[in-house]
Amino acid sequence: MLFNSFHFLVFLTASSVAFYSVAERYKQLVIFLFSVVFIAAISSKLVIFTLIFTILNYILGIFLEKKLHSPYRLLIFRLSVMANAGLLVFFKYYGFLADNLNSLFGGFNAGLSFPHLNVLLPVGISYYTFQVIGYLVRINRAAGLAEHNFIHFANYLIFFPKFISGPIERSQRFFPQLNKKTTFVPDEISKGLRLFLLGMFKKVVIANNLAGPVVAAYDHINTFPQGAFVFVFIIQAIHLYCDFSGYTDMALGMARIFGIKLTDNFNRPFLACSVSEFWRRWHISLSSWCNDFVFLPFIIQYRRLGNVANVAGIFLTFFIIGVWHGANWTFVVLGLLQGVAISAEFASKRKRVMFAQKFNPQLVVLLSRIYTFLFFCFTLVFFNARNMSDAWYFISHLFVLPDLSQLSTVLIELPARVYMAVCFYLILFVFELYQENGADTGWLFQRMPRLVRWAGYYIMLAFIFFYSSAGDTFIYLKF
Repeated sequence: MLFNSFHFLVFLTASSVAFYSVAERYKQLVIFLFSVVFIAAISSKLVIFTLIFTILNYILGIFLEKKLHSPYRLLIFRLSVMANAGLLVFFKYYGFLADNLNSLFGGFNAGLSFPHLNVLLPVGISYYTFQVIGYLVRINRAAGLAEHNFIHFANYLIFFPKFISGPIERSQRFFPQLNKKTTFVPDEISKGLRLFLLGMFKKVVIANNLAGPVVAAYDHINTFPQGAFVFVFIIQAIHLYCDFSGYTDMALGMARIFGIKLTDNFNRPFLACSVSEFWRRWHISLSSWCNDFVFLPFIIQYRRLGNVANVAGIFLTFFIIGVWHGANWTFVVLGLLQGVAISAEFASKRKRVMFAQKFNPQLVVLLSRIYTFLFFCFTLVFFNARNMSDAWYFISHLFVLPDLSQLSTVLIELPARVYMAVCFYLILFVFELYQENGADTGWLFQRMPRLVRWAGYYIMLAFIFFYSSAGDTFIYLKF
């Protein structure tokens, strides 16, 4: 049941009506029940697995809290984290590890082999596993208490707007929102609906229409016209951004309807002036989680090593971010490339600042943004390619001077909806530029005459309805 489907709109309407129709003490129960129904609509096996996962971690959290002053606290904590991480590794990486180990042992004639198991990846496991590990870490550090209300704890993990693709919520931010009284506030509901509409527009009208050439390029890489690789190289970034930020906007908008504010995953990432800044603006809930629970503990533990610890921590962090996205060597390379870029920025910061002072500041910002965007496009080759061979083929043919006649033919033959999607994104980008400079575009839009505002809503709805059959699933659903 995808967010951009008619069935989900009916589901969302029913859940919100039920939420505001019951007494305050039953509201979280309504969210829990509708979240269970949402997961069950995806898979009956998934709902069983998710409920067992939730119950076990609910018990583990309370047990760990009770043993905070026990000599076995650290053992209990480590076993709890290993159990959760082990489940994620088994479901997500067993096949990858088995194939690579079998190849390794086969090369040495070791006579060992791991069996192939038909293991399906439970939807959302990467997100709620990281959530629960963060929750357990806070209990172990005595920075937070275990949640004793099972319904509240379950909603922390399986709240349906964020279940399939995040954002990765922090317990200290999420739980307090469940304890406050939720009343029907029309202004908040309308803000949520506007955000949901914007997210659906980004997904259905922009991302789905750009998916065609991107998917065609990577699925048929050997027969795809080489002259069009440069075009795909650029639009793949727009495609991914509008797909994932579209999902995030929809999730944040829905949560707002239920009185919950989720973490925004994006902060105008294509206006970043460096790769390190980019990761403070892109997939914020994942990058900040890895910073707090991987990078900072690592450099604190090995601070005696100085800058070596910083660089090692950067590579470890982005290795985890890379493989978090999937069990493929391409994702390993994706993470390591980020590590190389950020380490280089870290090492050259003083010289870069001195060099930049010789030029116009606005020119420096512009060139820095272009460099960061192009680097991201380059790393997306490894994000989208099925294997390292395809990634190398794309890169090696990207820098071959294209046949201009072939390129013009390909661009002419592209459907008009592709160019329309690019144009809509450029309009969105202009709004982001104004926001970056401090303009509150949402407030300015709300100040417009009602006729203009509603005309805008209806135009967006018309485009969404027209292209509703064009789309694919959300990209980050598979992670």
